[in-house]
Amino acid sequence: MILFIFGLCICTLIIIGWKLFLSSQSIEQPPQAISDIIEQSENASFAVDDTIQNDELQTSPINIICDAQDNSVVPSVLEHLPDEILLDIISYLKPYDIYHSLHDLNNRFNSIISDFQLSLNMDISHISKNEFDYCLSSVLPLPSVLLRLHSLHISNDETYGAIALFIRQYPCLHIPSLRSLSLTDATMSQIKFLFLRLSTQIEHVSIVTNRTIDMNEKRLLCQLILKHKTLRSCRLSLCDGVDCDETILNNSINNQLENIVIDLSYFQNILTLLSYIPNVKRLTININQQKYYNQDYDAAAFDIFRLSIPTQLTYFNLNLRFSNVEFEHIEQLLNCLVNLKHLCCSSFRVELVDGYRWAQVLERLPLLRRFECVMTTYIYHSLDLNLISQSFQTLFWKENNWSVVCDYFQHLSRLIIYTIPFYKNLFTSTLNGSQSLNDCDDGNTLPCNAYDRVTHLKVSVQGLHSDNIPVRKFRFVTSLSLCDGESYSDHSNSSLLSYLTSTIDLTKIRHLKLNSLLSGHTLFSLLCKAPNIDGLSSSYHNLLQMINDFGDVWLCWLLNMMIKRLTLSYGRLTLSIVDQFIELFSNIEHLSLCMNMDDVDFQEILLKLLQNLTHLSSIRISLAGKLTDHFQSQTVTWLSNNPELHSEFNDNFLDIWIT
Repeated sequence: MILFIFGLCICTLIIIGWKLFLSSQSIEQPPQAISDIIEQSENASFAVDDTIQNDELQTSPINIICDAQDNSVVPSVLEHLPDEILLDIISYLKPYDIYHSLHDLNNRFNSIISDFQLSLNMDISHISKNEFDYCLSSVLPLPSVLLRLHSLHISNDETYGAIALFIRQYPCLHIPSLRSLSLTDATMSQIKFLFLRLSTQIEHVSIVTNRTIDMNEKRLLCQLILKHKTLRSCRLSLCDGVDCDETILNNSINNQLENIVIDLSYFQNILTLLSYIPNVKRLTININQQKYYNQDYDAAAFDIFRLSIPTQLTYFNLNLRFSNVEFEHIEQLLNCLVNLKHLCCSSFRVELVDGYRWAQVLERLPLLRRFECVMTTYIYHSLDLNLISQSFQTLFWKENNWSVVCDYFQHLSRLIIYTIPFYKNLFTSTLNGSQSLNDCDDGNTLPCNAYDRVTHLKVSVQGLHSDNIPVRKFRFVTSLSLCDGESYSDHSNSSLLSYLTSTIDLTKIRHLKLNSLLSGHTLFSLLCKAPNIDGLSSSYHNLLQMINDFGDVWLCWLLNMMIKRLTLSYGRLTLSIVDQFIELFSNIEHLSLCMNMDDVDFQEILLKLLQNLTHLSSIRISLAGKLTDHFQSQTVTWLSNNPELHSEFNDNFLDIWIT
């Protein structure tokens, strides 16, 4: 042991001596150069404006000259890295960053960024107009890019009109290496054009839009996807879903779809869809309609369905958002899916909050290893809540190690039953908490990751927070909604802040949605505790009340410093206060608000916003009144006089994207 320590000391001394030797050989900075630097730093002066009330510090300009022959300049170590390491680092960058920063820097970097091992994933959604224009004019035209472009995502959400501009500039674009295509908020004509043009070899497609689309057009799109021979996964989320009935296809299906997320109109559409996807392994279905066909589900119909059941389906996620489907229909469907290993289900039907019946259904799935559910209902009549809770605490649930929590929000007459960990990203709670119906749940027995998937927390601020009620911890919430409130006393406002502080990490909040009226003091305190909020949604009138009609100077200052995305509803901006509004939100980048197209000051108000909000990247205007062709053509013509603006009408919205 002594010899080992002695040897270690000798090695340490040798290393220290070697480093001293190397440092003595390095070129030292001349004393004169060091003194010059010290003299320069001492002579750097700050000119302070005589008017102290402006509180502005003006630094005198200092010119820094980098001489290539100066041995004191430390060269970049990035270029010392081997090509393989650089290639791995660059693969994490966006194509815009790669080509805007490294293209034509030198021959070596040009060779690295053109390497065919570097697959490019271009996401030109939610970006500035300048970045979008650069990608279309300087990146996409490069042959080396088109041969390596693996995925493409284009969006009309906040990047208003981006898909139309893309199609206009590249009407005949062919990307042979493209394997993934994502379109957000596109029109039906844009979807069909790009899908037919770019989908030759794609393996994944995602189409999400809230635009009104004719049902026949939806069926046609669904048909194109189901007939595609190279697709492996798809996401199809259209407004009100797709009515996928037996008439959608009249010939055999030969697709390779394995992973599907789709919004359907009716529960019956599930049977039709399953017969068209024989290779599916993972299936997520969202049912959007409240009504459904009032036909009986006889056993013969499901016997026929069993003949074409996808045998590889092991994951099934059923979200009955607004549907009033009967439990027996769900039971008959699950009886056919005998190979399921993972089942998720969410609903708003009181009939489904029955643990005994769920146990009978799940026992018939021999391969099932994981069950997740969120079942919500409003209690408007007499129900034995303890009996409901006990039905999910039987031996069956304990043997399968499926922990179920039953929470009753008395203030909302709302019962929610869910498995732990909670598998949805939205959780709704109340300020005065919930009454846990579980005997074993005291708030401390839940695992720390119970609500880690929740990113959006919606809180009803009625009532007062009580320390006696178990607190749910939401560690990764980034969006907070406060609703159902009125103007409260300071005691109630203090209760709200106490609840939020004990429930979530306020420093992670990025977006705040106010559907309730808070006092200006409460909003100021909340913004101080959540310094990373940059998005705010509120009604126009509530916002004016909270800032005391622009009279609360400190709150206005804080909103001006923090808010970059602003959404206003239920109220119209008027010419009399537009200048104060511009001064308050001078730093916003994305604005959504309501205006009346019949207002004689419409153009003047819009012109003031466009000219004075210098950081504005996009603006969406919800138009009140009857939208006429004359108004549309007149407005587009007026806006087209400014080459920095791209505008389009989307239903009753006027969308403007700004360079």
